[in-house]
Amino acid sequence: MNFLRPAGNRAERKDNLQQSQSEYARALTAGNAEVSGRVIEELLNRRWSLGEIYSQVITPSLVTIGDLWCSKVIGVAEEHLATQIVLRHLDRLSSLFAWQDRRAPFRVLVACIEGERHYIGARMFADLCLSHGWSAEFLGPDVPNGALVDTVKKRAPHMVALSATMAQGIEHVRRLTGELSALAPAPRILWGGQAMASRAATPAHGGAAAIARDAIDGLEISLKFLRANRPKVILKEYLFAVGRRVRELRLKRGWTQEQLAEAAHVTRVCIVAVEGGKQNFSMDIVIRLANALGVSPQAVMIEEAEPVQALRRTL
Repeated sequence: MNFLRPAGNRAERKDNLQQSQSEYARALTAGNAEVSGRVIEELLNRRWSLGEIYSQVITPSLVTIGDLWCSKVIGVAEEHLATQIVLRHLDRLSSLFAWQDRRAPFRVLVACIEGERHYIGARMFADLCLSHGWSAEFLGPDVPNGALVDTVKKRAPHMVALSATMAQGIEHVRRLTGELSALAPAPRILWGGQAMASRAATPAHGGAAAIARDAIDGLEISLKFLRANRPKVILKEYLFAVGRRVRELRLKRGWTQEQLAEAAHVTRVCIVAVEGGKQNFSMDIVIRLANALGVSPQAVMIEEAEPVQALRRTL
């Protein structure tokens, strides 16, 4: 199955999006796991990416559920049921999109601050990191300060993403940023969550921290942070990134590895090796792949930021 962004003109996509959003939100409100699951399957069949499903369908639907709960149209039990349905969908989607074989060297730790029990947004960000091949660990809701700092010391992530939804959490996040910035080595820090939309949420500690408007924005910031931590190019990491790009281009055309091998006049073993980051290929292979995929050689060798930027343009 091709999990890249769906084909179709802008008007058609907009109509499909509005219909999917509406149907998914209604199903969650009614606690209907079957109908909401069918919406997700239809999105997968239409080749929606994980970022699109999360940001354009699931997140707006959760906002609708929250608004209905605040206005007392639905009760606590109904809100909890909707949350559990969404969590089942996240489990399925994350397993479909996560890279299972190899990981990029980036390590990300995602956590909700102490007292913060709204965690689905943070969980979705962790899933998106996994879909990029990063090592992403999600600590869940309400992580005590001391436990979070100790975990960062032990696991030494390149970046820590902190989530807060309530305004009173801003100062809490600021204090945690100070503690984490004092570590050696200090991780880069990403602030996320509804509270961070406030003007009061201004990062301190120079360039060590940044605010993400949403999950896709968080990915773009993360790419900048993580590149800054590894300025030197390592061959095996570069081959892994190129292999991922070749796989994305192949799936975008709906091809199997055998079909790409035939079009590029190479063996399937070669395609498997390239996509797995195990093939130290020549420029001849790059040009063969580019010609077969209908792109320039530069597009085959492009950095991983491009898919995130392209997704941003569709939102």
